[in-house]
Amino acid sequence: MHCAGALRSTLNDVDRTKRIILSIVLATVVFTVVLALYLRRAPAPPPVPPTPVPEQEPEPVLPPILVEAGTGNAHGPPTALRDWVAPEVLAAQEAARLAEELRAKSREAFARGIAAQKSGDHAAAIAAYREALTIDAGMAGAWTNLALALDANGSSAEGLEAARKAVSLPAMKDAKRRAHAMHTVGHLALKTGARDEAVAAFEEALRADARQAAAALELAALWNSEEKPEKALAALLVAKEAGAESAAIYTAVAIHWWNTGDITKAQSNADDALRIDANEIEAKAVLGWCYLAQKRWGDAAQRIDEVVRARPNDADLQAALGFAYDKLGRHQDAIAAFDRAIALAPAHPSAHAQRGVALEAVGDVQRARLAYEIAAKSGSSESVAASQMKLAVVAYKDKRWADARTLAEAAIAADPKSVQARYVLGLACFALGDRKGAGEQEYQLTLLDAERAADLRKLISEE
Repeated sequence: MHCAGALRSTLNDVDRTKRIILSIVLATVVFTVVLALYLRRAPAPPPVPPTPVPEQEPEPVLPPILVEAGTGNAHGPPTALRDWVAPEVLAAQEAARLAEELRAKSREAFARGIAAQKSGDHAAAIAAYREALTIDAGMAGAWTNLALALDANGSSAEGLEAARKAVSLPAMKDAKRRAHAMHTVGHLALKTGARDEAVAAFEEALRADARQAAAALELAALWNSEEKPEKALAALLVAKEAGAESAAIYTAVAIHWWNTGDITKAQSNADDALRIDANEIEAKAVLGWCYLAQKRWGDAAQRIDEVVRARPNDADLQAALGFAYDKLGRHQDAIAAFDRAIALAPAHPSAHAQRGVALEAVGDVQRARLAYEIAAKSGSSESVAASQMKLAVVAYKDKRWADARTLAEAAIAADPKSVQARYVLGLACFALGDRKGAGEQEYQLTLLDAERAADLRKLISEE
């Protein structure tokens, strides 16, 4: 009787003295799990294909919107005139008149190709570019744009041949033109499975003009796909350090540093991306993740909300927004965000567990418990461990010692280094009179968290 009374007295003391510690456990476990999950998130930007380019006018004050490179013609009269009759046979004035007439026709055909390409009529663009090239086969821009139109029309291999023709022309001596054309070669070579040619072409594009951001991005995407992030970073830095003012470059660098865990560099590059383009959505997303990692809940909620409005179907972002809201005490807003995340991804690895925390905060214990149970069955290993941990705490509060022990053991099976799970398991074993089990958890905690181990040891020694 005396022992039983002492045990009850001790357990009452546990409920009083351990409530604060358990509350701290509840407050920290989900953040630890979510941050681990988000650190794995690697939203690599999609490759940026080359864009069509119009014919470059002689020394334009402001170049046309689509002018980038590769639009010059070969020197001398148009090909059609040379094939028809040698210029020296004609009188000088007649030769000049015919040459200008042919150039006008080639430029007009080229312009029709650009218009058709902009409207999405790639077949018409192909016909127009071929008409221009029939008149003047030295028109480099027409070959480059023909390559892109053929690719868009499903003929990537034929497009690659046209791109190779473009880079062989005299106009490609111009660095900017060559960089654009080589990027086109690399883009199409990659699509047709010529991986080595693609790498060589992207690298040649950057050698010709290191500010060729599109080539750097596509080369970086290739290296990332081959799990070579350091090479990807090197490609991006070539363009960045050459002065390429590209929001996409800075965003890709920010994503690299986020994936490697360098929050400071990730944030700095995301800020630079937004300085260049205030609407760069991926940079805003990276900033949101950085603010979460820094526990800047208000800033995180603001940034992630901006991204969610642009990308409402991203379950991860909805869950992240809910997490920030929950930390701000906006529990109902958090529950709504978690509901949206779950609607988009019913087996989301963390939304169910986080939703349970928010429901528990508003006093809806039954629905919270159900959320934890769902998370324990469908989440990632980290989410499963956290959910089982939460269920173990709920069971311990309800004085269901056996259930608490079972759930804590399951959480440890999913995550053997879980300090919180081992602590609750020790408490449950002690409550059940299993001093040996409690002592084992006290020993394991000594290896993981000396302070928590000392706390459990003090409890055991007070019996």
